[in-house]
Amino acid sequence: MRPRFAVLFSALLATVLLFAGCSSSSTSTADLPEPATLLSDSQKSTAALKSVHLELAVTGTIEGLPIESLSGDLANEPAVAAQGKATIIFLGQKVEDVEFVVADGVLYGALTPGSWTDFGPASDIYDVSAILNPEKGLANILANMTDPKNDSVEEINGVETVKVTGTVSADAVNKIAPDIKATAPVPGTAWVKTDGDHALVQAQLDISEGNSVQMTLSKWDEPVTVTKPAV
Repeated sequence: MRPRFAVLFSALLATVLLFAGCSSSSTSTADLPEPATLLSDSQKSTAALKSVHLELAVTGTIEGLPIESLSGDLANEPAVAAQGKATIIFLGQKVEDVEFVVADGVLYGALTPGSWTDFGPASDIYDVSAILNPEKGLANILANMTDPKNDSVEEINGVETVKVTGTVSADAVNKIAPDIKATAPVPGTAWVKTDGDHALVQAQLDISEGNSVQMTLSKWDEPVTVTKPAV
């Protein structure tokens, strides 16, 4: 029985290894440009974005960031605007599926469906539209990531990316989310498309141990229509 078991185990192991090899990416980090070049290309393409779909998720707790998750569309042209839904922390309570619109610099929210409130300047609370701002948003994060390293090649939502790790300056973190008030550089990760203009697919900032914010992008430059709600 032992020889038969050994043959069976060997065959099973060979099958597993075969399929593992077939499912792995054909691209390796050795085939890619230097990480600094990838970040530079991605920074340029991100800065030039006119619109994007954003999925934002917070792991743990980040003081000063009143969002747990967000799904929305952002636009820089023809005007800076955003709309979508978010799970937020409001007056110490978690409120899910809150509709929001940013138009003309003002944040509108519907804590109950269809009941819109003018919350005043978006910058006073959390201006999600700033994420596309070339000088404050994700492009600035990429421009201020130091000591970058190509970590691995990963597929995100069907897009092949290279995972680049590094450190992001406190100033860049505070520009994209001023209320975080970072006092030191934080670990950062960017997942960049392996081909084309090396578009940014995903970014993560590890603000502290176990507390991070991740932003996943898609629908680059697809048209976005934001309607200012009646208040």
